[in-house]
Amino acid sequence: MSRFSGDLTITLVVTIAGQAHTIPAGNVKFLDLSLSPYGFNGKISFVVSCEESTDALFTPITTQNDLIEVSLQVEAYSNDTSAVISPLVLSGLVTIRGFSEQTLSNVLKTQAFMLHRHYHLEFADPAQVLWKQHYPCDLLTDTTLKALITAHKSEKIDLLYDWTVLDKTYPVLTLSLGAPGNLASFYDYLIWLVDSNNGVFSYDFATQKYSLSAAKIQSGSAESLNPLEVSAFGVSFPEIRRHQPNVLNAYSESPLNTAVTNTQVASPIRRDYIARYPIAADMQARVTLETARLKQHLHEVWVEYHNFPMQVTPPGQLVDFKGSSAWNASLFVHANTYQVREWHLLARSAEQELTLDLNNAYSRYDMEHSLKLDSSLELNVALPPYALPVYPFFVEGKIVSEQGEDADLSYQFYTDEDTSINYYQISIPLWADKKVRAAYQSNMDTGQFYFPPYKNARVLVGLGFDSAVITEFLDWGSGTALPMDSQGNQLVMGKSTTSQNIIKHSYVDSKPELQIQRTDDKDTELLQFSTGYIILQTQQEEES
Repeated sequence: MSRFSGDLTITLVVTIAGQAHTIPAGNVKFLDLSLSPYGFNGKISFVVSCEESTDALFTPITTQNDLIEVSLQVEAYSNDTSAVISPLVLSGLVTIRGFSEQTLSNVLKTQAFMLHRHYHLEFADPAQVLWKQHYPCDLLTDTTLKALITAHKSEKIDLLYDWTVLDKTYPVLTLSLGAPGNLASFYDYLIWLVDSNNGVFSYDFATQKYSLSAAKIQSGSAESLNPLEVSAFGVSFPEIRRHQPNVLNAYSESPLNTAVTNTQVASPIRRDYIARYPIAADMQARVTLETARLKQHLHEVWVEYHNFPMQVTPPGQLVDFKGSSAWNASLFVHANTYQVREWHLLARSAEQELTLDLNNAYSRYDMEHSLKLDSSLELNVALPPYALPVYPFFVEGKIVSEQGEDADLSYQFYTDEDTSINYYQISIPLWADKKVRAAYQSNMDTGQFYFPPYKNARVLVGLGFDSAVITEFLDWGSGTALPMDSQGNQLVMGKSTTSQNIIKHSYVDSKPELQIQRTDDKDTELLQFSTGYIILQTQQEEES
């Protein structure tokens, strides 16, 4: 990495509880910035004098727990008043703060001896700072991803939407981020959502707004890099994707293996995506998605500087190598336009002593500055590494049925108007009895048994990203359990104690007994098998 010295004007404002503290440009001693298309991280240190005035930053930074906001502007300093300078402007939130103190050792104990404090701050863009601490469990029904994300958006995060994927209405949407074993934060969830659905999450350094979009945002004209500021550049070609993508439908009624075209495949290397798709349109949608996601990386360019540029080009900015005759037309990069992907600056004060410079509008720094550029035709999207959200997670629910009276142990399935697929409705008490769909299937029973769960039965529900499934039944039906002494088993079928059929096996005097009983209001029939006899009984209670 090329190292150089130069003059920078670094304007810093630290805001705590609405109170702004401006740090003179000459007091900033260190700056480390890493900018990406999706946000930024930074470290900064500065000196505050305690000799001639009170350190107004000390008390709020050590006693208050309000969000600490950092406003930063970095620009090259020039004596040429006609020079056109474009600065870097950032606003972020502090994550880590600290300081060291410098005192005098040769003064009386009764004298004030503090000279200055050297503060150190680490900061990042608001989405990283806030959403990386956000681990919600949530359930939404008949809603969109846009509504879900907006519900978890802080006022510090200004987010724009331009992606039709976010407008699709889902019967069920969940967040599992507080579930046992989950390592993913809401920030991880968002990046995973973007990556898995072939979208773009970006941060606009000019407007300080985030965007969720279907494609990369490219606007404005290209800024030509100044050859007098660049010390070196080079071109690299990322690894080519050699696998054969295949989408597999494991649904037994319509199994399918659909290949996605990759002209660079090296047989038999492949990448399979397997799932169950009972609905043919869902299978085709996955094929379309994986076709769009298969994008070969184009070449990239790295650039190193030996002067801090007059025109700062943060991530997202279009640049080229055409604005000066010093850029030879035979260069590989000359004919192309690029978009900045990464921007790095490391600046240390050239003055080793922690001296104060309250009057200077700039300071001299020893610096390293570099860029990474993508071709403007690059379709792949730069995203941060992320942890996968854990699905499913589990909550309790109660079966919903609108059949019969309120107290009846009835069952009911519902039918989706668009797909004609049947499903259960399950009420989730934890979230104000919101109703979720679960597949109408035999669950743990084989196909020979038909025992749909009855109204208000407690069940364990596995909540997926956009689905729910009954995983366990959590209680016995009313009147089903038998005394332990009987060592019995019982099958109770029906709506209530006055409308039911019971098959019961139990031990009486250590001998097995079998009963089949039918009850319809006041009419009861009983067939009982005991040792040495069979009872067949019909009984009807008289009207009182």
